[in-house]
Amino acid sequence: MAELRALLETYNYSEDSGLKCYSKICLARTSKETLLAIIRRAGYITEAGILIGIDDPYSPSYEYIDKLVKFNFKSVRSTVVRSTVEPSISNRYVALLRERLGLTKEYTKTNYLRIVFSEGSVFVGYPLAVINKAELLKREPKNRPFFRSIALPTRLSRALINLSRVKEKQVVLDPFMGTGSIVLEAVAMGIRAIGVELDWELVHGAVKNIKYYEAKNTIVILGDSTTITYKNVDSVVTDPPYGRAASTKGRETVELYDLFLARVTESLKKKGYLVFMAPLSIIDHIYELLCRYGFIVRDEIYMYVHGGLTRIIFVAYKP
Repeated sequence: MAELRALLETYNYSEDSGLKCYSKICLARTSKETLLAIIRRAGYITEAGILIGIDDPYSPSYEYIDKLVKFNFKSVRSTVVRSTVEPSISNRYVALLRERLGLTKEYTKTNYLRIVFSEGSVFVGYPLAVINKAELLKREPKNRPFFRSIALPTRLSRALINLSRVKEKQVVLDPFMGTGSIVLEAVAMGIRAIGVELDWELVHGAVKNIKYYEAKNTIVILGDSTTITYKNVDSVVTDPPYGRAASTKGRETVELYDLFLARVTESLKKKGYLVFMAPLSIIDHIYELLCRYGFIVRDEIYMYVHGGLTRIIFVAYKP
């Protein structure tokens, strides 16, 4: 939901358009072009389409049936979200719908009617686009020529970039580049990227990955992001080192974040976004630092990793 809100804002979505979310499905009045752009960039948003109708599966009216004629659907694809509607109810609803439409095929990959059961309602729509999972899989850490366990998954990297509201052809900075996950996804999304890393081996590996995927419009710097300052960067998206597998090069984690955020304040342009992850154990200190440097926290997302680590994604705005 946070990624969706961010992408709608990126493409000038108006708050007056009434974004409303249910379990695993959100509704908003926006353009077809925006929906397609969102799916092209999405990490965790899997599909988008045009809403045709909403019905009560327990007492169905099928009032939207007349609107379906022009689409000439060949089949119905249905999903029940988190068992929020009983299987007997959803199955009966789909069976009656198929009967009314005269559809005999169970499911075809093209020209299908999409229906989703969620929170006691059924949402009926025309699918426009589905996320290209195969394309994302090509850049998963395990499939890169240079791999380390610290590498961020492809979809998470995309989501972090999207949370920063950065647009195509703008510049995103990753001050703790690692193996290049964020840089690779930024370029794949049409965004220019600067990656900085202190560890020479990781820089060498990141460059190898960047060349392998022919990720142009990138600048890679071997340097210390706690001492380097940039000017007018459109957004900063990063995952500073912490946890069992990461190295802070002898610095305490709190000290590293302090120095990093001090530099980001000078580097990020006004009205730009800073998106970064931090361990839950230092959350109070992170809030103190963000307040000290004048950031406004727009969002925070908790992610359980394992028994010894829960991390938080901070989305901070520089007014």
